[in-house]
Amino acid sequence: MSFVYTVASGLNGPNGTNGGNGFSGSTGNAAVCHWDSTDQPTAAGPGGHGTDGSDGSNGGDAPPPSPLQFQIGQLIGSVQCIAQGGVGGNGGNGGNGGSGGAGGNGGSGSGCTNGAAGGNGGDGGNGGNGGNGGAGGNGPDIVALYTTIEAGGQFQLNSTIGSGGQAGAGGNPGAGGAGGDAGDNGAEAQGGNPGKAGKSGLPGAKGFAGQTSIVQQQ
Repeated sequence: MSFVYTVASGLNGPNGTNGGNGFSGSTGNAAVCHWDSTDQPTAAGPGGHGTDGSDGSNGGDAPPPSPLQFQIGQLIGSVQCIAQGGVGGNGGNGGNGGSGGAGGNGGSGSGCTNGAAGGNGGDGGNGGNGGNGGAGGNGPDIVALYTTIEAGGQFQLNSTIGSGGQAGAGGNPGAGGAGGDAGDNGAEAQGGNPGKAGKSGLPGAKGFAGQTSIVQQQ
């Protein structure tokens, strides 16, 4: 006869939310040409920066175990009991950083002057950090009670530790936005910088094995 008793696991940590993307820069106004003057074109607006992803939450610790006790009057044959500690919850992954917005295109020179400069691209947001894994639970203590043991009878008691939860991964960095073109298909403005990747969390600590004991009752 054999049976397995398992303690509940810790809850997984929620993932972080992704950062928002930056807005696109405004487009510049084109020049207006007059016979005696020119209304100059306007430069484009820069792209907005992406926002950072949020951090993942930590995984929950496995709950502490209750001791396991069972009773057999006359033991004939073998009884195997495995009591397992709960597994720690996994850490949540960090959210991804938002992408930077593209810079706007500069206003056209309309054939009477040079085009205006394009806007710079926005920077990408940073990725959120991953959450830590929850701690694994201790193995339950096992107490086997019996009155008599026949020839060949035996108890096999095994209290196993719960493993720690896995670490959450860091979020990906957001890409930088592209620079806008100067008016009349001119040179492209500077693009935005990419964000930084989030750091991974730490794995949860493992638990400890419980004690086992076999007690004869009178």
